Amino acid sequence: MKNDKIDHHFNEFSPVDFNIFGDTSLYQRLVSENLPAEKIAALHNHITVIKDQIQSLINQEDEQLTTVYGFLTLNEQEDYLAFLVSLDEDIKKYILIAS
Repeated sequence: MKNDKIDHHFNEFSPVDFNIFGDTSLYQRLVSENLPAEKIAALHNHITVIKDQIQSLINQEDEQLTTVYGFLTLNEQEDYLAFLVSLDEDIKKYILIAS
């Protein structure tokens, strides 16, 4: 999935210096980058916070999130959530194997 709005939003405050979009899974990227544990934890937190916000937005649980994420259509919100779930699975796999 490649969406410039989502790409910009995610990477604006991302704790890692590489772009999360591309042909390589986040898991493979984490293995190749060999990031320190604190960067991994910060990235996991970043993913989790946004994932929770987007899920809440889709469920229409918080009116303020509608304003914050008003730049995304419903389809883009759903795509973003699916993307974040995939990232979350990759980072959990990396944490489990790296432990």
